[in-house]
Amino acid sequence: MSNRVSESEKIVMEVLWQESPLTSLEVVDRLAEQSWNEKTVKTFLNRLVNKRVVAFEKQGRRYLYSPAVERSAFLREESTGFLNKVFKGNMKELLTTFVQNKQLSAEELNYLKTLLDQDETTK
Repeated sequence: MSNRVSESEKIVMEVLWQESPLTSLEVVDRLAEQSWNEKTVKTFLNRLVNKRVVAFEKQGRRYLYSPAVERSAFLREESTGFLNKVFKGNMKELLTTFVQNKQLSAEELNYLKTLLDQDETTK
């Protein structure tokens, strides 16, 4: 990604990951709870196209928008950016912060333990 994606743009991306291709009006319909008009959604879509995370195809007089990046790749890059920005790349500090501040549920902790155990067995 060439630029960071705003929180509002991420909301638009989530719609496109769930279903695409969509016109801007269809995106507006799926974001009814946001109360965004079509002009606002088109602005977000244009920004996302410029950032190369959304692609479009012209069909007659309408534009159909689709994600240009997979959600998993997007989340991987976003989480790496967060880790570097907030914790200077220190994963141990990130995890320590979440665990010590009780920001992880018992279920989430067990899930992490399972992931770590699986990682150890694949080495």
